[in-house]
Amino acid sequence: MSQLLQDARLSLRRMRREPVFTSVVVATLALAIGATTAVFSLVYQVLLKPLPYPEPQELLRLYQSTPQRERGGVAYSYLQAWRERPGAFQAIEGVTSMDQTLTGPGAAQRVRAGLATPGLLSLLGVRPARGQDFGPESQGPGRDPAVLVSHAFWRSHFGGRADVVGQTLTLDGAPHVVQGVLPASFRFWPGVDLWKPLPPARSNQASEELYLRGVGRLRPGVPLERARAELEEHSRVWAATLGGNEAVPGVRLVPLHEQVVETSREQLWLLAGVMALVLCVACANVANLLLARASAREREVAVRAALGADRGRLVRQFLVESAVLALMGGAVGLLLALWGMDLLRVFVPGEVVSPEELRLEPHVLAIAAGLSLTTSVLFGLVPALRASRAEAKGALGGLRGGKGATGPMRARAVLVVAQVALALVPLVGAGLMLRTLHALHTVAPGFDPRGVSAMDLSFPREAYGRNDTRRRQVSAELLARVRALPSVQAAGLASTLPLWNRNGFSAVVLPGESEPEAQAREPVNFRAVSDGYFATLRIPLKEGRDVSAADGAGTAPVMVVNETFARRFLSKGSALGQRARLTLDGEPFREVVGVVGDVHHASLAEEPRAEVYLPMAQFEGLFMVIAVRATRDAQALLPALREQLRAVDPAMPLVQVRDLEAVMEESLGRTRVMGGLLTAMAVLALTLAGVGLYGVLAYTVSQRTRELGIRMALGATDRQVLWLVVGQGLRLAAIGVGVGLVGAAVLARGLAGMLYGVGALDALTFAGVPLLLGAVALVASWLPARRALRVTPAIALRADE
Repeated sequence: MSQLLQDARLSLRRMRREPVFTSVVVATLALAIGATTAVFSLVYQVLLKPLPYPEPQELLRLYQSTPQRERGGVAYSYLQAWRERPGAFQAIEGVTSMDQTLTGPGAAQRVRAGLATPGLLSLLGVRPARGQDFGPESQGPGRDPAVLVSHAFWRSHFGGRADVVGQTLTLDGAPHVVQGVLPASFRFWPGVDLWKPLPPARSNQASEELYLRGVGRLRPGVPLERARAELEEHSRVWAATLGGNEAVPGVRLVPLHEQVVETSREQLWLLAGVMALVLCVACANVANLLLARASAREREVAVRAALGADRGRLVRQFLVESAVLALMGGAVGLLLALWGMDLLRVFVPGEVVSPEELRLEPHVLAIAAGLSLTTSVLFGLVPALRASRAEAKGALGGLRGGKGATGPMRARAVLVVAQVALALVPLVGAGLMLRTLHALHTVAPGFDPRGVSAMDLSFPREAYGRNDTRRRQVSAELLARVRALPSVQAAGLASTLPLWNRNGFSAVVLPGESEPEAQAREPVNFRAVSDGYFATLRIPLKEGRDVSAADGAGTAPVMVVNETFARRFLSKGSALGQRARLTLDGEPFREVVGVVGDVHHASLAEEPRAEVYLPMAQFEGLFMVIAVRATRDAQALLPALREQLRAVDPAMPLVQVRDLEAVMEESLGRTRVMGGLLTAMAVLALTLAGVGLYGVLAYTVSQRTRELGIRMALGATDRQVLWLVVGQGLRLAAIGVGVGLVGAAVLARGLAGMLYGVGALDALTFAGVPLLLGAVALVASWLPARRALRVTPAIALRADE
């Protein structure tokens, strides 16, 4: 042990004498270990770690499918028929959610309530942390409805009180009794504050159907196809009891874990693959540096051997030095990994792990550190063994450039080719993502978000119910009050706003068509808006008129459509005066009175869909967003808006106030983070490849000092000597580029689903990246080439004396 400590002290003294070498190796290892640990910790927790339920492989998401929608919600009446005859399933449950207004001593606030069939927690294998699950006693005449609150809601609303069970919450004007608190790890539906039991579906329910998220636990050993066929048979039997002529929906079963992670899987595996390439580049760079350093120390090793140091002692010293470097890199890498986890939280599905609870996986850190340590030790061991075999006479005599240099030189050249090839892959990925971001930023969204603040509102169900008259009166009064504020330039109401992640879908029936014919087509988006909405968002009017305050409940039903709707559904010529209706309950045929420009409502990367705007006074809705164009930002406007809302109805909650520009930026969040991460990885890989190429050529120049001097003595010009060195570097880079383009094409295909405005095999990117690598290779080659020009014949001849 004392000898190891002595070797470690010697290694630290040597590192102080070689600060540049030490800094480069430690920084390389730190970046590789830190980035790899962060990315692979995320991959493990999201993609590989099972869901936090007993026997999670048995859990399935249940969907009803139609030709228009492969994964649709399950009609409650159908789900109830499935539950009565579970067959292949141990249990089947359904859930949905709704916004409710929580009133009490303070201001009204909106909470998200999950409604579940009573056996959901039992199916998932979850027990309340406090209190008890729903049972027959949770519902019944003369009893206040029971709720289970989430752990976060218990902490925020009740302050974590131990006596929370039995407390009362007033939701939508009705008292509810807290029956229990869910565990902190329960994340079945992120964002849900409390859970309520869902009452049974009404018998033979054919209209006003409630659609649920279905979840089932399969019996062990039952094939997925058998379970699907069984549910489809139950659906046919149930549809026959309804007596309708509609087509029976199909059934789609998806493992719950697969459904949860599908939006993040592709991006995370791509990041993991690219990070693995960068780690390989880093390891190759460390190997190159250690090989060069060992070659430069052959004389030192020979001197120590001549003075009596045995071979084992010399090898141990090299290994200790490599291990110390790796440990220092690992320590710094751990700090970088902790910081890097913050950048990756955008990829975390809330159903798997809370972004705030995302943490480094110790075994992933151990693997990354072990790989880097192995690289350092391996490439410290090889030259140590070689140097420890060196003959003292030859080393002390200063022989250089002989056959002994050929092996290490060839190995380092191969490593450089590998570095260039591996660096090209993330460079191409970064180039494609940056081109995508640029294309998205140049997309005309169809509206002007600058200066617009958006406030999400909702009408309490118990207070308003289906009282359209009161809802319209309150809406009109609130809108008038907001418009009267000094800083407000325009204001309007809508059921949702662009990029708000809340859309209504419906099929469209044209005159002379049947509803089944309409259902066979792609559905359209619809939303309710007030007068002033288009002016507030500056959505251009192309034809006809805007929605006006005169479009009330007792007037002729009208609609405004976008250009895509007019082009796809209406006959040629003017769209004005043509008629259509949505396949919603009680919806009449409406006359088209205006055509507006297309708006990117879902995302900037998706082409605008066909859309219908209905006058808010002619369409019932419990959700409302008020958009305000003002000279003040959202936070400055918030107090005045709250004051106006309290004046109209103190029980109505004002949920959130957001700048529409910020909403647009958030919609690009995942693309921006993906592009930033790929760019950082690409810059790191490019830097490492350039350093590796420089190291190889600098070592080559030092080994060929005698040869270069003789060439110059025999008449070689500066240009010829310069090209001799630069050409070698460019040849290595060209070979690496050729190999790397194959891997880059594979990565580009994987990124295709995230690209916008650029093809996977974009010519500009695939031409520009090799040119960039060539420029880096040229600089890395030029620096040692300039050193070669300073070699005079006299210096060269004295080099081996």
